[in-house]
Amino acid sequence: MRIQIQTSKMDADSSVNKYVERRLSFALGRFADVVQKVEVTLADINGPKGGHDKLCKIRVDLRRLPKPVYCEILHEELRTSIDLAAERSGRAVARAIDRQTGYRIARRRRAAAVLSLESDLTASLD
Repeated sequence: MRIQIQTSKMDADSSVNKYVERRLSFALGRFADVVQKVEVTLADINGPKGGHDKLCKIRVDLRRLPKPVYCEILHEELRTSIDLAAERSGRAVARAIDRQTGYRIARRRRAAAVLSLESDLTASLD
């Protein structure tokens, strides 16, 4: 999993880069075999004016899917926007993989089959 970090209209030091890498490795670590590349863009939209203007965009390219997964968060604090974007991108990647593999559908069918067998067993015991 390669992580590329770009900044726009702000100064980001190595501690911010390490923080982004740590958060993304935590959020996307379980998908390391599927995630090909992660592009992170950090921007300060309003500059020194303040307000909800710290933008974190994340683009995740997956090996088996043709379309990348995008996530974008705008918040007052830079680290909070990074946290929220990493969390959301982790959920989005999980959802994209579930859609592609059909794993969730198969899991629901197995659970429904088990419930029907249990209800048949309890009905026959009564």
